Amino acid sequence: MPVLSDTHALVTFRGGFVADWAVVHRLLELEARGARFLLLAGGRFRVEPPALLDEESREFLRAHRDEARRVLEYQASDEHLFSDLRA
Repeated sequence: MPVLSDTHALVTFRGGFVADWAVVHRLLELEARGARFLLLAGGRFRVEPPALLDEESREFLRAHRDEARRVLEYQASDEHLFSDLRA
């Protein structure tokens, strides 16, 4: 896992999706603590169980809500895994 620094870092996922590393890192930390993310209507999402969110994480996610939602919605295509089967 890359080391965080004071500089702004981006992560490029398969398919060209680009996200802010700080947001990806925070979501991974929460997931490692047992959090699940539920996508809701209207561009919102919920962290379950909510007790896993400390005040700092809550504020961070509020400030980066749109970017976090894009990361949570991202799905990589697995099409390349089946290319040999179509021949």
